[in-house]
Amino acid sequence: METNGAGFRAVFVLKIAPYFVLELLIRQLNGAIMKKLLLFLVCLLPLALAAGSSAFEPIQMGTENSEDATCLWLRADLGSASDILPLKTREWATKDSVAGGAAIKFTFLPGSMGIASMEYKNLPKGSAGLTFYAKASEPVSLKVCETADCSLTKEWKKFDIPWEKFGAAPDNPKLPWQLKFGVKYPVESKIVLWLDRIGFESPVFDNSPKIDLQAGADPVISSKELIYGAENLSAVINNLKAKKSFKVVAFGDSVTAGAQSFRSTWALNKNKKASDFLYFSHLARLMRDEYGYKEIKAVQYGHGGWTTAQGIGIADKEVIKEAGQEDLVIIQFGGNDLMGRTSIAAWKADEKKLIAKVKTKTKNILVMGITYGAGIERYSDEITKALKEIVSEERVAAFDDTKLSLYRGVKYAYSLNANQFHPDYVGHITIGELMLPAFTGKQVTYPE
Repeated sequence: METNGAGFRAVFVLKIAPYFVLELLIRQLNGAIMKKLLLFLVCLLPLALAAGSSAFEPIQMGTENSEDATCLWLRADLGSASDILPLKTREWATKDSVAGGAAIKFTFLPGSMGIASMEYKNLPKGSAGLTFYAKASEPVSLKVCETADCSLTKEWKKFDIPWEKFGAAPDNPKLPWQLKFGVKYPVESKIVLWLDRIGFESPVFDNSPKIDLQAGADPVISSKELIYGAENLSAVINNLKAKKSFKVVAFGDSVTAGAQSFRSTWALNKNKKASDFLYFSHLARLMRDEYGYKEIKAVQYGHGGWTTAQGIGIADKEVIKEAGQEDLVIIQFGGNDLMGRTSIAAWKADEKKLIAKVKTKTKNILVMGITYGAGIERYSDEITKALKEIVSEERVAAFDDTKLSLYRGVKYAYSLNANQFHPDYVGHITIGELMLPAFTGKQVTYPE
């Protein structure tokens, strides 16, 4: 009975005591069988502890991570300038997910590069390797960093890739400078790819992590809900119908300058054609296509880090000097105003001052809201209200890109962004598409 009692106590201590306590118990036990049993359990203890303590760490980049900022940094590679249009890759945050209520969804059409990539700043030492969930619209092979092949099906599946697969080790983890996901190239038929819970697990992979499956269609928004005061653009519409020559003059901050637009599409970095795929250029292109003539020119005046007040200071030398009576001027400032703690009321007042300057040359004005960056959700209703008031008071038009980012909530707000506040080319092209109905009356929805 004494030996049986000692065995019971040993099993209990095995779950909660360190090794030196187990060693003392072994020395006190009578009976070779019990000693062997305890030694066997001690050998299993490291595996049991590891299996129960696996921790997940999402990919870090900038001040964000891949779980809290879905789509941010991980963007599609659109190829070279000649590959981009017509746009063959779409990307957005979707509620069809396994963790956090939001995953990344890519649609690759025939001719797409079929690639998405991102940089990173964390490769945790002691981790087992890279982990993620994925599925596809059809069985397809997904290559990770051009090394690991993963067979995707229509159902979510967890993929664990040890560091050794990348020629590294847990104590010295390494990846190429970009984490890259790619389906077969060239894409020959439409493929939809979902990615979620991308990161690392330590010290071993978790075979059954806690997940929260979500499914269903994503809510859409119509361009009609984003465009205010389209009736104030009637002169531009008349010019389009008459096939008159005019310019689309964009005046704004780093969004208009194209900051981060080429993220993952590195072939366009410092390329002279880089601005051809920004929102205003694509709007001009769509106008030419819709109305069937070429004499619509896009002109860019973008200043990284500038506020509306700074724009007012240089407007005479740029947009006022450039614009003619028939031209369309797009005003895009605001993100830096809010980041500098300018109130919405002060931003609105500065927008009105800038509009007054532009009106000395042309009445054809379209004001944009503020592309999403962390914290903008606190002001979204005020921004929409201010835009509508500007439209009413100044007889101009507005495009509410703040609402476009936030209509589904914060967890989906980075769908079009390369980083904070800045859309990539997919985002710019999408914004241009959603602006076009102001000049055609043909409404479109997002995402499609």
